[in-house]
Amino acid sequence: MKEEMDVREALEMMNRCKHEIQNLRATIAALEPKADAYDKLAIVLGLLPRPSVGMGEDLVWILDKRMRELQPKQEDAA
Repeated sequence: MKEEMDVREALEMMNRCKHEIQNLRATIAALEPKADAYDKLAIVLGLLPRPSVGMGEDLVWILDKRMRELQPKQEDAA
């Protein structure tokens, strides 16, 4: 048995949906300045210097440095 929605029920449901959408839009509008401020603050904090993470030595940099140090010696010896 299929129940059909009468016009009154449809209008009530549409009205509730309309009010819910309006409430959500108002909430978004109220929160938008806070979200913008948060984004700007995150950008500013990202620009501030931070403590060192204490990373290990870069092996490629060390090898490159040693190669540069040895090259003039090899050229002088030749």
